[in-house]
Amino acid sequence: MEFSIAIPTFNEAGNIVPLLARLSTLLEGRDFEIIVADDDSPDLTWQAAANFAKDHPRVKVIRRVGREKGLSMSVLDAFMAAEGDILLVMDGDGQHDESCIPGMLRLAETNDMVVGSRFAPGASIEDDWPLHRLLASRIAIFATKLLLGLGVGDPMSGFFAVRRESFSRISPQIRAEGFKIMLETLYLLKKADPGCHVAEMPIRFRRREKGESKLGFGVALDLLKMLLRLKFGRG
Repeated sequence: MEFSIAIPTFNEAGNIVPLLARLSTLLEGRDFEIIVADDDSPDLTWQAAANFAKDHPRVKVIRRVGREKGLSMSVLDAFMAAEGDILLVMDGDGQHDESCIPGMLRLAETNDMVVGSRFAPGASIEDDWPLHRLLASRIAIFATKLLLGLGVGDPMSGFFAVRRESFSRISPQIRAEGFKIMLETLYLLKKADPGCHVAEMPIRFRRREKGESKLGFGVALDLLKMLLRLKFGRG
């Protein structure tokens, strides 16, 4: 199979079906699958996705009942079930513009990993972020670069593609804690092979249409713990 799209979700019932419909139209004629890995959402996101999947066999749904919760664990479960040669991750809230996917896939043919960047030349953020959110994002990126030295402009977007064989080399080391599996994957790939090829692609980051953002103090704390663990082996 050419590629698998992993979509981790929690309480995205208002966003998931429109996203799945857009993806199905955009990717028609290609050899792909979409795996929605849902954390047993109280708003029944998993059920909305499963109902869509009845008429769209390329869509699969994992309802994560009785498992450790979290976006990173959801992505890992999706990767374990995936059959594609390229593994692509995007959010289920519709903020990651699916029209970027074909370009990311082309880059993934010649790179170990492709990072979707909100701040690269040509990228855009549709919503007018308040100053505190923009500052928080920039500070997080600065801290990540300072501590881990990744050389990537936006290691925090969560929109990325990685070749299966590349991910398989580092998957035993993945802790899959919190929200930042993209950052962990990027760091471990660079650590295992400093010469690995990582490309950045500008993306359009759209306004959330429905539901509430899951960003908050807990996410910031999880990021800090991950940075300390990756840099110093603790946290």
